[in-house]
Parts: sequence; C-alpha cells; structure tokens
Amino acid sequence: MVAMSPELSWLRTQLGPEARLGSQLTGGATSRVYSVEIGKRRAVLKQVTNRQWLQERPDVVAYEGRVLGFLSSTSIPVPQVLAVDADGAEAGFPSLLLSWIDGTPAGETARPAEWLDRLARVSAEIAAVEPPSWIRPFARYVEARDAVSPGWASDAGLWQAAIDAVGQPPPAAPARFIHRDYHPWNVLWNNEIVGVVDWSQASIGPIPMDAAHCRANLAIGFDVEVADQFTSRWEAATGVPHHPYWDLVTCGDFLPDWRPSDRGNERLEAWLRHLV
Repeated sequence: MVAMSPELSWLRTQLGPEARLGSQLTGGATSRVYSVEIGKRRAVLKQVTNRQWLQERPDVVAYEGRVLGFLSSTSIPVPQVLAVDADGAEAGFPSLLLSWIDGTPAGETARPAEWLDRLARVSAEIAAVEPPSWIRPFARYVEARDAVSPGWASDAGLWQAAIDAVGQPPPAAPARFIHRDYHPWNVLWNNEIVGVVDWSQASIGPIPMDAAHCRANLAIGFDVEVADQFTSRWEAATGVPHHPYWDLVTCGDFLPDWRPSDRGNERLEAWLRHLV
C-alpha cells in the first residue's frame, strides 16, 4: 500500500475523504500552488517550499493568512482562507488552503487592453485600504549598497548607473497599504478582476512600488508601450505621480530570484535601458 503524502493527508483532514490533489498552477520562486478537487468543488493549496525564504520569514504563511483574513472585510477581491498549517507540521510544508476563484491570471490572456484600466483602478483601491498596525513596513529586497551587476549582464555599465541612481535618497511618495508584488499574473480575470492573490509581501510603503512592480512585469511580459499605458491610468486612478526611481528599485528587487534566460535577460535589460 502506497503511503499517503503529508499534503494529501492534511487536505483530507480539512476537506474530507474525497479531496485529491489536482494540477500544479502558476507558482513563483518560493512556493508551489495546486488545484484541489473535492467532488465537483475546487480549492487551492499553496505551499511555501523555499527553505531559504522560510529561514528568513518563518511566519510567512501565517502572515499571508492573516492579511487575507483582514482583506476579506474590504472591497478587494481575495480568496477565502479555509485552513492554515503555518509551520508545515501536518502538510509537509507551510501551507494555505484557499477558496477557488473562477478566473485566469490576467497576464495569461494576452489581451491587456481588456484589463489594463481595471488593473490600475484596483491598485488604487488597495492603496486606499486602511491597514492594521501589524502590517509589515516596506523594505527593499536588495539595498543599493549590496547591489551588483548580474553576471549575465551584457552591459555592466547600465546596471551600475541604475545602482548609483537607487543609492540616492528616494523621491517623496505617500506611504500606504501596498501589495508589494502587484502584477497581472497575480490578478485573476473573468470579464472583471475577480481576485488578487499572493499577499505574502503586503506592506505599508511607497505606493509607487506597486506601480513599478506592475510596470516591470508588463514591460517584460508584453512591451514598454503597455507598461507606459498602465502608468497613465495608474496616475489618474491614484492621483500620485510615478517616478522612475521606483522602477529602478524594482529591477534590483528582481535579481535574487531571477531565472536567467536569453529572452528574459534581454527584456529586463531593455526595460532598464528605457528607464536609465
């Protein structure tokens, strides 16, 4: 008899004997995300599997669950938390069991004209949320003093210019509630934005960081024109001017988890060149 995996055992404890692990969904560098089938119903299992990330933030799953619980009382569409295994004692890895949202990551639809305006407006709605006192303060993933040009860079001077720029004092920007990883692959679309996911980095910080992170993903995933179209909509929705300083910070933030590829490297450097 084949032993049941820890995650399946935990799922069945939470959802009943019909629960089974489905297909792996879009995930990031720190986690795996799966669909869960319970008869005709569905749910989502998110497991944080990156050991280094867990050493740095052992509370990351508990924190995201708490953020989602808070957001459930706001107008921001988020999945419902069904269960939390904060330390992975039962599921094998720290895990969140979430309600299923019937939507597709907006970035996968390849039709930004349909959702770009709503993407900007929901970012403004997030910034308007009054956060509780326990929300983490904003922090850069890479401080300017620690930044170096990546080994795969084709233009080290370009990267050094960006590093020098973000070593300067930041421009003034309102500090509010931010998602911190806001982009169209973390937004679910079904003729409307029906869900915003991956809240592990939610912070109180400069709201242009959410615009910058979204702009970088749009520039790399689509093109610079789409990124700039988003910016004009975001500025209109928030009433806050965007500054390219935050775009340069975001380029540095990408590097710790960047997965080098010829196409990806080229697009990231093209975006950086557009900024510098």
